[in-house]
Amino acid sequence: MFVEPQLSPSPEVHASARRAPAPPPALRVGMIGTGTVGSGVWRVLRRNQDLINARAGRAIEIVAVAARNTARAAAALDGAPGVRLLADPLQLAADPGVDVVLELAGGTGAARDWVQAALVHGKHVVTANKALLATHGEALAQTAARHGRVLAYEAAVAGSVPVIKALREGLAANRITALAGVLNGTSNYILTRMQAAGLGFAAALTEAQALGYAEADPAFDVDGTDAAHKLALLAANAFGMPVRLDAVHVEGIRDLQRGDVAAAAHLGYAVKLLAVAEQQECEGRVAIQLRVHPALVPARHPLALLDGATNGLLVHGDAAGSAFFSGAGAGSEPTASAVLADLIDLARLPAVSSPAPTGPGVPTLGTHRRAGNAPAVLPMAPVKTPHLLRLLPGAALCEAAVLRALARDGVTVRRRTWAAPVTPGGAPELLLLTAPTPDALAAQATAHLQAYTGAQVRRLRVELCSAPTDEQ
Repeated sequence: MFVEPQLSPSPEVHASARRAPAPPPALRVGMIGTGTVGSGVWRVLRRNQDLINARAGRAIEIVAVAARNTARAAAALDGAPGVRLLADPLQLAADPGVDVVLELAGGTGAARDWVQAALVHGKHVVTANKALLATHGEALAQTAARHGRVLAYEAAVAGSVPVIKALREGLAANRITALAGVLNGTSNYILTRMQAAGLGFAAALTEAQALGYAEADPAFDVDGTDAAHKLALLAANAFGMPVRLDAVHVEGIRDLQRGDVAAAAHLGYAVKLLAVAEQQECEGRVAIQLRVHPALVPARHPLALLDGATNGLLVHGDAAGSAFFSGAGAGSEPTASAVLADLIDLARLPAVSSPAPTGPGVPTLGTHRRAGNAPAVLPMAPVKTPHLLRLLPGAALCEAAVLRALARDGVTVRRRTWAAPVTPGGAPELLLLTAPTPDALAAQATAHLQAYTGAQVRRLRVELCSAPTDEQ
C-alpha cells in the first residue's frame, strides 16, 4: 500500500526550501564615447533591457560614461539618468565601481592607454576599434592574458555579423584554408552604384557622402585601410598568426573606371573590394597570403550579390566546408548589437572577478600560440589568380599578335571577347581572361603588352572564391 511520505516539521527546512537563490549582482559597465556606436548601445540596451538581462542571467547596467564633452554625452544618452559622467577616461578605467569598460571612442593613441589601464585595473574590455587592435592588438592581448581579463571585439569586424565568434568557437575544430570577404560598406556602396547606375567613381562617392555612407575624407575606406585592419584580425583568428597589418597587401578602389566595372559585367562578373587570406604551401612550409584589392567575382557568387553597405565573409574549413556570413557591417545599432553580444558573454561568467576565459579558455586572438610556429606571410609577387586584361586601343589591334605577345611572357589566355566601347564613338575593347598567373608575371606581361601594342591595358585580378586548389 502506498504511504505518503512525511515531511519534516522543521521550520528551518521549510524556509530553506522556499528561499530562492539570490540573483547575481549586476554587471556594471563604464562606457568611453557616446557617438554613433555608444549612443546605439545605450538605445538598444534600454529598449531590450528585460530580454538582455534574461539572456545574460544578470542585469547589465551602464553606470558611468566618459566623454570629452559631458553635456553633449548626457544629451546623447537621453539625459543619462543614474549615470556618472566623467571627463577623463583614465578615471573610468580605474573606477572600482566598474566591472567592464566599453571603448567606443576610436583612435589608436589615447584609446590604447585607456584599454591598457582598464585591463591592468582588472576590468574586462569590449571595443569596436579595429584600428586599435590591428595596430596594438598583440600587446593588448598579452596584457589581457597576464591579468586574466577578456578583451572582446566582435564589433570590430563586420559590424553585426558574428564572424569573430564563428572563427574562435563555431569553427574552432577546423583547419581554415581560406577566407574572402567584402568588409567595407562604403566601398561596396560605391561599387554597387558604379555597376547598377553606370556611375564613375567620383560621382558614386559624392552620392555616398550625400547619403551618409562615406565620410568627408573617405581615404580610410576607399583606399582599403579599413578592410586591411579587419583582415589582419580575421587572419590572426583563422590561422593562429600574429596580427600583421604591415603584411597585408593593400590597394583601394580610387583608380577604378566605370569601364572596368562594365567590362566585368560583360564577362559575367561583379567588381568588389575583396579582403582575402589564404593558406598555401611555400618551400615546404605553410604560408599565408593577405591581400585587399578590387577583384572580379562571379556574378552569382554570394559575395557578388552583396549590395550597398552590406558586409559578407566566406570561410573554407577542412571539416565544415564553406560557410558564408553576411549582414549589416556598420551603423549605430548593428554595431551596438555586436557590442552587447560581447557584454552578454561577459555577464554569463560565473563571477565577473573570476579568471577570464582568455587564459585556459578562449584566447583573445583565437589560438594559444607556441613560440616559433606562426605561419610565414607570402608576398604578393607569387600569388596566382586569373586576370582580366582590358585593352583600350587607340588604333586597330591584331588579336593574334596580342596573344603571341602574352605567350612569350608565359601568360595563357583562356577566354577572349570584344566589347563595345564605354564612350560612344570609341574603338571596341579587347577583353582577355588569363589562366591563374603569378601576380608579378601578370604585371610584367601587362607592361610589355602596353609597350608592344600602344594600347592602354587595364588589369584586374579575378577571384573565383572557391576552396583553394593546387592550380590556384
